[in-house]
Amino acid sequence: MSNETQLPLESPRLTDAPLVRAAVERSGLAGNELNFANVFLLQEKHRTTVAFRDGFFFRHYDGQRLAGYGFPVGDGDVEKALRAIFDDAESRGRAPKIALATRTQAATLRRLFPGKFRFSCDRGDADYLYSTERLAGLIGRRMHRKRNAIKRFERERPGVRVAPLTVENLDAAAFVAERWRANRPDADSPELTAEKRALETAFRFFDELNLFGRIVLDGDEPLGFALLSATSGLVCNEHFEKATPDGAASYPLLCRAASQLALERGARWLNREEDLNSQGLRAAKSAWFPELLPAKFNAVERVFGDVEPDDLDVWDAASTENGDEAARWQALETDAAQGTSVDDKLNEITV
Repeated sequence: MSNETQLPLESPRLTDAPLVRAAVERSGLAGNELNFANVFLLQEKHRTTVAFRDGFFFRHYDGQRLAGYGFPVGDGDVEKALRAIFDDAESRGRAPKIALATRTQAATLRRLFPGKFRFSCDRGDADYLYSTERLAGLIGRRMHRKRNAIKRFERERPGVRVAPLTVENLDAAAFVAERWRANRPDADSPELTAEKRALETAFRFFDELNLFGRIVLDGDEPLGFALLSATSGLVCNEHFEKATPDGAASYPLLCRAASQLALERGARWLNREEDLNSQGLRAAKSAWFPELLPAKFNAVERVFGDVEPDDLDVWDAASTENGDEAARWQALETDAAQGTSVDDKLNEITV
């Protein structure tokens, strides 16, 4: 097969931002993998390449944990866009694997290519999405512990204040990140090394990536920071939230401040990203009671004769029996998401 069938996949560039953001805005999707800053910052970690053709945004990942083609995002003939992926995969000797598809995208893939793919779902890939209004105001009885934690922290540190994160105080945020990392037993792990490089890139291209955030200070001492960007008009993505070891009590204040900032910018949802099956992250994110914990599906070609049900079948069966999202996760895994009940449309990460 000639190279003419290949997608013009290249490393993401800052100049790609308008095309990516326009495609995502039209799609209504909220996945953190579609946030342009993430596309740019994590390109080394995931070995990401991107392309644009016929009104669609294409992605390919070749990382250790994330591998395959993203479901094409854009306007036009989705079947043609998917066939372009299959042709590209064949021309490069790759498997036509689709990664991180929403439930609706997975269903579209099955409808257009019946019997071709087997679908799997990993709880660790699911984004945690929260109402910015609820988190900004710490609304509801379930937030009383967070409200009390903030009050206690402010009593113990009467000089504490929250300030905008800007180019002028990025050095203070870098100090926080280094203190946080130095306190970790896995500071030199590949995961944290990749994160460190991504954060350094974020600071270097702070304005170009349209990043914004908040920093917590006690006098002149930086205690923590949160770094965000807009995925679309309705969704903000929190990329980093770090605190120094002696400023760990600032996390509730940081989360509220990040939510307030997203709300001020008109966002309805705050995406605090996935937990990657880290039990510590899962507990921390679940403690804020996400409204949405939407499933993402990976699709690989079925081997000849394989007709057994897969995770998409299980998910859809649970949806038929019970529209509650926790029941769907419980059908897939034993550690079901708690306190999360949404209608099916929102469950598909279309907001």
